[in-house]
Amino acid sequence: MFSEREKSEYKFLAFAALFIFAAVFLSSCSEETVVSVDKNAYPIAISSIEPKEFSAGDTITVRGFNFGVERGNKKIVFRGEDPSSDGYAEASEYVFWSDSLVKLVAPEGCETGYVIVQEQLSSALPFEMKVSTFKYLIELFVQLSLGVTVIFIYLQINKIWKRKHEKEVAEAQSLTGLFIYILNCVLWVLYYVFVEEDINSTIDTSIYIFQGSVLFIIGTGIFVKGQQKESIWVLIKRALKLERKEADYLLKKWFKPQNAEKILGILYQIAMIDKDYDPKEEELIKAFAKEWNIEYDPKKIEKEIGHEKENSYIKLRKSLESYLESEPPEEQVAQLKDMITAMVEADEKVTEEEELISSELIPMIENYLKQEKDVQEYKVLIVPQKDEQEAEIRKMFPNAKKIRASGGEAFEIGSYYSSKYAEMVCDQYRKLKFFTIAHSPKTIEIS
Repeated sequence: MFSEREKSEYKFLAFAALFIFAAVFLSSCSEETVVSVDKNAYPIAISSIEPKEFSAGDTITVRGFNFGVERGNKKIVFRGEDPSSDGYAEASEYVFWSDSLVKLVAPEGCETGYVIVQEQLSSALPFEMKVSTFKYLIELFVQLSLGVTVIFIYLQINKIWKRKHEKEVAEAQSLTGLFIYILNCVLWVLYYVFVEEDINSTIDTSIYIFQGSVLFIIGTGIFVKGQQKESIWVLIKRALKLERKEADYLLKKWFKPQNAEKILGILYQIAMIDKDYDPKEEELIKAFAKEWNIEYDPKKIEKEIGHEKENSYIKLRKSLESYLESEPPEEQVAQLKDMITAMVEADEKVTEEEELISSELIPMIENYLKQEKDVQEYKVLIVPQKDEQEAEIRKMFPNAKKIRASGGEAFEIGSYYSSKYAEMVCDQYRKLKFFTIAHSPKTIEIS
């Protein structure tokens, strides 16, 4: 059940709605406009228009005296007080013409003003085109919107004004954005004053200029404790400098780097290459994930890396190779190089594992960036000792190239940038009883 107060409020709203409906209904009712006319004052006199309100395209009736039996060159004209702004229209469709009555189609081009008969002097009769209920309500709400704008601006400024002494509140205002906003509003005010002549829009936009100006002043930090004595220009320059640093923050939140998850996976594998996940390494990874709005979940990364039999060195190299094959921007790859270096040096000591993997990954990135013109490559070759081994090698490496090396023929199973890394790969296959070597001189491929 409703309380007495709620009942009173609902009654008031119902009464207000009924009042507005009645006003709209009554204003839209058609009735005849009649004026008392002295027949001797003008050669032609207009006494009434039926209906009182009409729209362009409606057939209306104009009554009066001495219109003439035939229209001839005479024409009914609708004109405002100032034809240049209020409109001017001549009727072109006449349904009936007599000495005391003319029926015609109301033309477009004028909403309010006077009806006269041209070519001969006639009296003028006020008229007003009919305004639809929808248009009437729109005009009503436009008037009410000025009050709504004032309330909105007051509530918004009031919320910020009471905390204008806080540094965080001042820094939250964009001086550049507010300057552009104010300038745009000023241009619209000039348009509404000198071109469109719209008083409602002029007032409404001027209120927004006031709002922007107040926020701009707060944004300078002039109310912040300890800054009141500083020059306004010093405060503005300081605020703009801070704003430039933060300009790309939202873009970074919306547009994370290409293959960001792959980058995160590479950094995580580097941190785990020596089986020691140092807190400083974890801190760096979390900072990267937070900066680019990426979810950091070590378990998820482990799952994506997989549990193949390959050792962690080979997995990590393949991860970087996969990332570079996606052709990321060079600027981003250069940043990754710096991050890899930072990860290796994060705990202030470089382990053998970290030295080994960085000696391979850094040249890979430099080669992608073309920072090294002549990169030394080390090819890992498996030399089959018998036919069974050759068949096994072809099965393991179907795309391996068969080359001629010193001592016979061999299969090239990989090319690497670091001699240490190439030797590590060799050791993996030596454990499988394959004769494997790291070869750097140029070789001759055979068909």
